[in-house]
Amino acid sequence: MTARTLRLREPPALPLDLSALAPERVLGASEAEIAAIPLRYGNRSVPAGELFAIRSRPGEEGVLLLEGTNRLCDRIGAGLARGTIRVVGDAGVELGLGMRAGRIEVEGSVGALAAAEASGGFLFVRGDAGERLAGALPGSGGASGVTVHVEGRTGPMAGDAMRRGLLILRGGCDERAGFALRGGTVIVLGPCGARPGAAMRRGSVLLLEGAADPGPTFADAGVHDLLWLAVLGRHLAGLGLPDLLPSRRARRLVGDLADLGKGELLLLC
Repeated sequence: MTARTLRLREPPALPLDLSALAPERVLGASEAEIAAIPLRYGNRSVPAGELFAIRSRPGEEGVLLLEGTNRLCDRIGAGLARGTIRVVGDAGVELGLGMRAGRIEVEGSVGALAAAEASGGFLFVRGDAGERLAGALPGSGGASGVTVHVEGRTGPMAGDAMRRGLLILRGGCDERAGFALRGGTVIVLGPCGARPGAAMRRGSVLLLEGAADPGPTFADAGVHDLLWLAVLGRHLAGLGLPDLLPSRRARRLVGDLADLGKGELLLLC
């Protein structure tokens, strides 16, 4: 597959659904075929060529570059199965919805439900992320295997109902990180809002700066040296993210005892 650059001719003024621009569809097609792909723009269907300038780009095989996007560009990378999408700009809601593999990189900020229902792949966001990052759509479960790295601030309920996976929230997050967590790991390296891990059943929420209010339904199990944090540190180093965990020692709070109670908040010492 060759590399392609799609640059918006002007910022969209209405919600624009870009889920049809999957790398496996775009990178193997001619420019004329790409231009004919129908995109949902507001309440009408518009050929991609009316909205985007399309060109080939040597040297980055398998990469789709989207330029000039804003927060009305929804569902970028939905269902991604292979390849890489790079977004130069912001992204709207449901970025990487249900992605199974591949990589999405965003230079700006993203809206709600990024990586919702994702079962694999890697999402990197240089800016902020909206609510329910790697979360659950109504009536469904959350993410189950994706790795997400957000450099900016993350909105409330990150990891909502997540079953497996890894969230790395470098800039901190709002309230209820790891809400209803069923498994996986949420790492919060900046300030954390109230009630992290609320309603969690399993999984781990790691807090570098402590919790504003962990809530009364967590039991203090004392301070421990945790070997698996060393394993996690090596995994992070393998992702190119070394030295994120300054300690392998943590105060362990077990809960949420209002639910199954087999999850844990780890306050790194």
